[in-house]
Amino acid sequence: MSVAECFLDLTFIVDSSGSITEKGPENWNTSLQFVANVVRQFTIGPNNVQVAFVLFSHVATVEWNLVRYQDSTSLLNAILSVRYIASFTNLNDALYLTWSQVFAPGRGTRPNAVKAAVILTDGEDNIPAIGTPLTIQNATLCKNQGIRLIGVGVSDDVNRDRLMQIVSSSSEYYAVDDFNALPTIVAQLRPQHICFPTPATTTPAPPSPAPGY
Repeated sequence: MSVAECFLDLTFIVDSSGSITEKGPENWNTSLQFVANVVRQFTIGPNNVQVAFVLFSHVATVEWNLVRYQDSTSLLNAILSVRYIASFTNLNDALYLTWSQVFAPGRGTRPNAVKAAVILTDGEDNIPAIGTPLTIQNATLCKNQGIRLIGVGVSDDVNRDRLMQIVSSSSEYYAVDDFNALPTIVAQLRPQHICFPTPATTTPAPPSPAPGY
């Protein structure tokens, strides 16, 4: 299988909360390098892989959509320049933006492309409150739209059970002890895995609710 055969719309949903640099001032750059290293495995372009970026802290923002960067050099430069915020962990809004904006019709997603999102976080979502059902609801809405949710949990502060509810299947969750261990899972997020996943039992999810907005 050639990497160029990977027809994929991919979004990175990246935690920019304060706990990241509290665990080490260099951790934000390490996070961005991890994203960049995953991207380097793909052929970037309108006929191959398109990449969007959703940043979340106390708020979530779409830093760029799927069609903003159509070559590897400009995309990698953008990834390595993403700002650090340092506040809370609003994964709820990040997932909402993923299904309602990034993958919404007319926003650049391609009908026949594989759709996936990689969530990178070092803690537990806490906006509007710890344990909010809205995060699970918006994850369900992503999955109902055919978006595979892949989770990368860094450190023991991550609520593994909660992330297992969010990701698309048990095989789509990767845990590392700290940010320095992120390079060990780059190869597991290669094109062959994301574009042509091994069938797995899906994580049980509640019925689709209203998004709560």
